[in-house]
Amino acid sequence: MDDSVLNCPPLAVRSAKALNRAETAELNKLSINSACYRISGIESPSLQLHGNNVELHLEDGEKALFRSAKNCNAVFFDQTSYMFSIELLEAEEAYLFSPIASWCESTDWNSRAKTLSIPINFGNDLGDFELSWEWVGRDGERHRASFSGQVFSTKLDIYKHFRIMLDEVKDRFQWIQLDLLRQTTWGWSHDTEADSNLRTWLLIFQEVRETMGERFKKLIHQHRRRLLEETQMLRAEQMKKISPKLEERVVEGLRDNPNQRYPMVKKVLDADTPENRFMKHILFQTLSQLNVVINKIEKNERFADIFKDRLKEWAGEWSVLNQHRFWRGIGEFRGLRRASLILSQDPIYAGIRRANYLLQQGLIFLDQDLKGGIQNAAQLYEVWCFVKMDQLITESGWSQVDETHLNFELTDNSLSDDREELQAGTVKFAYGKDGFDNISLSLLFQPTAGEKLSKDGIWDGMMAVPVNQQPDLVLRLHRDDLPQKPVYTWIFDAKYRLHKNNAPEDAVNQMHRYRDAIIWASDTGGEGRLTRESIGAYVLYPGDDSTLDEKSKQIASVQKTNIGAYPLRPDNKNTVSSLLKNQVESFLDVSQEFGKVEEKQAEYYAGVPGLKAKQKPLFAKCITKSADKMNTQEYWENSRLYRLPNLAVKKENLEPWEWTYLIPTSGKGEQLGNFPILSVKLMARHDISQRYVSEEIPIYSKTSADDDLYWLFVLGEQLENMPILDSIEEGKVVFVGELDNDLATNDTDP
Repeated sequence: MDDSVLNCPPLAVRSAKALNRAETAELNKLSINSACYRISGIESPSLQLHGNNVELHLEDGEKALFRSAKNCNAVFFDQTSYMFSIELLEAEEAYLFSPIASWCESTDWNSRAKTLSIPINFGNDLGDFELSWEWVGRDGERHRASFSGQVFSTKLDIYKHFRIMLDEVKDRFQWIQLDLLRQTTWGWSHDTEADSNLRTWLLIFQEVRETMGERFKKLIHQHRRRLLEETQMLRAEQMKKISPKLEERVVEGLRDNPNQRYPMVKKVLDADTPENRFMKHILFQTLSQLNVVINKIEKNERFADIFKDRLKEWAGEWSVLNQHRFWRGIGEFRGLRRASLILSQDPIYAGIRRANYLLQQGLIFLDQDLKGGIQNAAQLYEVWCFVKMDQLITESGWSQVDETHLNFELTDNSLSDDREELQAGTVKFAYGKDGFDNISLSLLFQPTAGEKLSKDGIWDGMMAVPVNQQPDLVLRLHRDDLPQKPVYTWIFDAKYRLHKNNAPEDAVNQMHRYRDAIIWASDTGGEGRLTRESIGAYVLYPGDDSTLDEKSKQIASVQKTNIGAYPLRPDNKNTVSSLLKNQVESFLDVSQEFGKVEEKQAEYYAGVPGLKAKQKPLFAKCITKSADKMNTQEYWENSRLYRLPNLAVKKENLEPWEWTYLIPTSGKGEQLGNFPILSVKLMARHDISQRYVSEEIPIYSKTSADDDLYWLFVLGEQLENMPILDSIEEGKVVFVGELDNDLATNDTDP
């Protein structure tokens, strides 16, 4: 089977899988007939795609620049290997010219076959790419040619879906940067203020260097000048032409003083114009920026050595140009008071302005690449899933109250960030909901759990042994109003991959790994028994939800194991798959009513294997003492602390760390409340006394027992509709103090 996908002599491109990738894209209902190809440096080129001729149009005769129509079939796809072969029979030497080091390093020049071979796999980089090659002919002259095309996605529409994701990401997160110096770029078509044609940094570099350099040289010799009036003091014999008005004065002066000088006004041409001052400013600014870029990329291994050397050549040439004597007579640029027709209509001045605009845009892209940002389509999809999860949370009635970034700095200084890692950053969003002061929500983006206990402020208390784990999204619901302050955690992982219209099987398998490998270790400091943190884990993938329902295998598995996959694809209506929306909304539907809390916990853990089941509620009925009026309703309306002697615990073989609710009762058996136990800790009585005093809760002095050990219970606000003792089923009540009447009635601690 012929694996040739494109021919444009001397260029030929082969790929064994490109045709299959095109079929996959069509099955996913993606448009792949909007490609455009551009060829420069080849005289009278002919283009064939899969053996079919494509008509080319001449755009620029001077540079032999040709372009196809914008409705050609795509032949370049993500995650597909290609071999570019260029036959240069007249070349003595040939090489690839590109800023991308990996391309240049893999290029091979066969001097016998006169063929330049470049293997490329675009990975998940989408959009425009340019391949530029140079060769030295037998005459010693250096020649250049280039080929440009587009890399299409087999999962999402490159123009429709990616534009939506870019818009939504940039609108929601101003701090996220788009890294556009990749193998490809989509930034120019997305920027409404930029040139309408897609351009790569390489194309900007070549056009700026050649166009600006050529026009600056012309400007020095063909610059615009203006007429200025100049006054000179001359003697009569030095005057070549005298006005009638001055003639009589000169005649009289000759009699009285032959050496007298007279003012003569004449008009002269001067090059020190606002326009030339602006050109001088552009030249100086460009040279300064070039030197900054050179310093930044000098040690960056992602940039090819040939590109670094060419920038140095450019800076050297323009340093000489900047020293030309013409600029010595040009003053400092102080701005333009009004619009200048010269700058907009003169070919030299207008050409320099346009090239400078391209250079500034290119430097912005280069700056973003050096800082780091979204690297490719896969990472863009991950961040976009973060945007949609944030959208689901806010639409469910939650409001963002805090934002935490890790290893990410916000900066407005151009080309000032030396960070090497290229990522959008680890982020934590905190949310609250009106009417639920002790319930909070957090959404984590790319948190890391490792062998050391996490204390980074993002995912505190987490571990993963022995291999680090980094899911894309983690949703955590914090119930500080419930016994032992439980945290319900769900993991979502964005996968820019498809298998037919499902998530790949290995991606779903990874969710089992996340749920089992990520553990809560804060209570034990990483030692002893550890607790599995997450309840469920789900893949988010760019599938079409219109063909899926709850009977889908990967969705149905959520009900069985709480592991599964949900489709999430961009659309123009800014909506989210109803399947995913319903699931997230069910997680976030909170209540403070006891019966609904119990029902919701059962729902959360319904599909979770039995190893992690919710704790059985245990109600501790504790007889209170009369001192400090602990046996009254008024006391418990203000106090959320309760203390129990360790002697009583040992005597009755009690296990207070297992209790979930505390029911203080009077000596007569009156129920004074039913409070969730948020924490239990064994402490000395004098430490407990300090806690009581700090919270203005009455406690009588008992100096002789200051060092005695007590269990201190921190209680929460009562849930709604808490059960009374008589309605609690047998086996769920622990009696404290009722078995010993002395403990129930005397004035010592219970």
